[in-house]
Amino acid sequence: MTSEILLDTASEFVARSVGLRLDPAQRYRLDYWLHHTASQRGVPDATIVEEIAAEGPALQACLDELTVQETSFFRDPAQVAALRGDVVPTLHSPLTVWSAGCAWGHEPYTLAMVLAESDVAEWHVVASDISSRALRQAASGRYEERQLTGLGERERSRYLRRAGDEWEIVPELRSKVTVFRHNLIRDPVPAQARGAEVVFCRNVLIYFDRPDVLAALERIRTTMDPRGWVFLGYSESLWQVTESFHLVRVGTAFAYRQPDCVPAAPAAQVLPVPDHPSHPRGPSKRVKSPAQREAVLDSGPSNGARSAAHAQARGSSRPSVPAGTKPGSAHAHAPAPPPSPAPPAPAAPSCDGDPSISALLAAGEAGLQAGDATAAVAALRKVVYLDPDHAIAQFQLGLAFELQGESRQARRAFSVARAALSRTSAAAEAALEGYQIGELVRMIDHRLTRSPEP
Repeated sequence: MTSEILLDTASEFVARSVGLRLDPAQRYRLDYWLHHTASQRGVPDATIVEEIAAEGPALQACLDELTVQETSFFRDPAQVAALRGDVVPTLHSPLTVWSAGCAWGHEPYTLAMVLAESDVAEWHVVASDISSRALRQAASGRYEERQLTGLGERERSRYLRRAGDEWEIVPELRSKVTVFRHNLIRDPVPAQARGAEVVFCRNVLIYFDRPDVLAALERIRTTMDPRGWVFLGYSESLWQVTESFHLVRVGTAFAYRQPDCVPAAPAAQVLPVPDHPSHPRGPSKRVKSPAQREAVLDSGPSNGARSAAHAQARGSSRPSVPAGTKPGSAHAHAPAPPPSPAPPAPAAPSCDGDPSISALLAAGEAGLQAGDATAAVAALRKVVYLDPDHAIAQFQLGLAFELQGESRQARRAFSVARAALSRTSAAAEAALEGYQIGELVRMIDHRLTRSPEP
């Protein structure tokens, strides 16, 4: 295969061009692609690396290979429900929603389906990515049967039609989605997305280093409506990253908003610990500092990256964000109503005695979402004592250690989670509620590349 020196050189050029820092899985794909492409063309591997360095067609072909990942419709039901029930009703025509890092188009078409069933008269979805291959797929709106994961029968019959051996998004919906190439790190503010009231940027920032994350967030901030909403991915948190966005509760999910849109009243800024109605609760701690309040991870990927038992422990009833946290879009001229008091924060599940793994997982997640890393670590350590190969618990334990600043312990937990996932069979993937093992592996690998060796 390609020499380590050439592979390092190619990786550095990719990082310099688009800000993409390769995790081990992506590095392996780059190695394979370089060698395979060179062999097909009958040239040395170094020739392909030189073309990447010159930012010619080879660079774009390389990015297509490294960035296109399979996703699904309605990937995160909690975020979709929050958008439909809590966010869109506060906005007005004309409305723009931006899918930044749209991949194959599942996300922008999901957003379009939600907006098509809303009361907003005039709306548009804009979708961007750095992969030309992904953009061609998104623009075509055509998908194979295996790519329709997440679509219910109602959505399929209403928004798709047969196109030979494939399914095609109906023209009426496809015309409401515009796709364009954009690099969040290097390119100027995209004119197509200017004034977007809602931005979805899921599982994009995890591949960037801190300076590039800040550059991407600044690009989003200066593009969107100042009163807008930003939805990130499962493993992404802006805790200790930036003060430009603050976390808010939206239905059963979480989103980020610019500080002026987050009420200053203490009661409204205290985030309630997620509800777990099937478990008894005792007194809980509340996090008061802004940095700690931002330590919450978003509510999860499609179907949640949690075990089935964990999902049962979560329940489905959580208090919505107070009305004062939803002042609406820039088109609303009336001042936002004063924030109503936040509901009392339910306590974390008790871990006394011999609780079930599901209750401990619930307590660990409650600690993470409240920014109480100490409580999260205490609960999750009990889970991994009972089940050392519990990949999700080890992953969340790593996140909790990160909140504590314990990078070496976080690395150990991520390494154990990675090893457990490598032993997970396809049958066991159901325990992740449909979340792709490969995607979790990529997230963990990316964190391992950033953490020091123990």
